[in-house]
Amino acid sequence: MTTVRAVATSLRASAMAFAMVLAVAPASAGGPQRGDDWIGKVVPPFPEGFKSNTGGCVGTGRSAEQICARSIGTIDDNEDRSLKFYAAELVGRIGNEARWKITDVVPYPKLLRGERVSISTCMIDGISDPGVIAIIDTLVEGAAARERFDASRWAVRLDRRKGRFVEVKPTEVSCYNEGAEEE
Repeated sequence: MTTVRAVATSLRASAMAFAMVLAVAPASAGGPQRGDDWIGKVVPPFPEGFKSNTGGCVGTGRSAEQICARSIGTIDDNEDRSLKFYAAELVGRIGNEARWKITDVVPYPKLLRGERVSISTCMIDGISDPGVIAIIDTLVEGAAARERFDASRWAVRLDRRKGRFVEVKPTEVSCYNEGAEEE
């Protein structure tokens, strides 16, 4: 009986150890998963299994080197699902391709029916700011005729000096109607 108990205890310990390995493996095997894992990475190239489908320059001034000194964009998987937004600073070029050092990431929000994410086409209190990302609701009455949508429940802005996203009140944000997409 003692041998059976010892074997069972040993198997339980092995199973727990294996479960712990499985719990940590995806974070290290499939590339960065947590936000902190992305900070400091220089992209492109993105780690295997990741890419960016959308992004835009966020200027810090008017001179040529300041117009695209920072950027915001999406981190997407190979199935084109957006996972996170990143903020980055320009660190160089390889040929015509810009290289960006990621300075902050925030999770891509879960969207409800009719919601869209608007990136680099928003205003805060009536002033254009390409560093704003917001959720808009496209199912509001008269949506097709609207020039702008109010942010519905989430918005962030890139703090250009710090290179970090800061939350802003959605009630202060509106974004251009970029056209209807089919559901």
